[in-house]
Amino acid sequence: MIKRLSISAALAATLLMTGAARAEYPEKPIEMIVAFAPGGGTDVAARSIARYMEKYLGGSARIGVINKPGAGGEIGWTTVAQGKPDGSTIGFINAPAINALVVEGKTKFKMGDLQPIANLVYDPGVLVVPKTSAYASLKDLIDAAKKASTPLVIGTSGASGSSEHIALLNFQRLAGTKFTPAFFGGTAPVRQAVLGGHVPAATMNLSEALQIAREGNIKVIGVMSAERSTYLPDAPTFREAGYDVVVGASRGIAAPKGVPADVVAKLEKAIDQALKDPEYLDAAKKAEIPLQYLASSDFKAFLDRATTDLEATWKATPWK
Repeated sequence: MIKRLSISAALAATLLMTGAARAEYPEKPIEMIVAFAPGGGTDVAARSIARYMEKYLGGSARIGVINKPGAGGEIGWTTVAQGKPDGSTIGFINAPAINALVVEGKTKFKMGDLQPIANLVYDPGVLVVPKTSAYASLKDLIDAAKKASTPLVIGTSGASGSSEHIALLNFQRLAGTKFTPAFFGGTAPVRQAVLGGHVPAATMNLSEALQIAREGNIKVIGVMSAERSTYLPDAPTFREAGYDVVVGASRGIAAPKGVPADVVAKLEKAIDQALKDPEYLDAAKKAEIPLQYLASSDFKAFLDRATTDLEATWKATPWK
């Protein structure tokens, strides 16, 4: 009887110790992996949110941002996917760039190897035309493309496989027409090409178009988001024109598959609270950062859809 009691007491003590350890998460520093070089948009987003996450995780929470650039993000994202699933390794993932690499078969991981925690930023793509353009709507552009003897040229700030390029491929597939992408390799040159009327239209992210659109130097004829943007409320969405194109640059946080549910919940809550912090919101508003919080389940659904769309696009028109 004494021996049985001792065993029971030992088991109870072990369970209590385990519960206490779990309740103290994070009991050690957290590494937040950024798959790009210091100073870029993702790195800035990571460093700005990290200290607010520390605040709401509470206790002695410490988050260190670790840059692991290279291979279009594959190196850093592999580090996250292969990390220990205890909450000590998390990282920013960028969709649809990460989905595109997986669909291309260029990664050592699958999307299922990642546990989505929450999305923070969604910068939707937009289709713009010069202010003097005859195209006042997506319909005008599509009608012109179908009548043209050669495909219309559409400039893009990204490279092949970028969110803007993927958006263009999705759009032409749904519209039943074809465009010729012109890769400018950066925001400044593609904006200059549109302003100078050197291309009939271009895709870029909303944040890249805001200032010149408000100044009246370009026309935004389509926004690739589910709803109109509060930053540019007069610009219609692709969905309003009958094309289900929801594409943009998403930045969210994920962890390795297998992280305990309570750890996921705690990280998710800390991010939600951080994005509601008045100080953080004020800074984001001034910088016009297009925040879009998605909880873990919604973020996973978003990523799953992005992968499905890219698989269909890759099958129809491989981009590499």
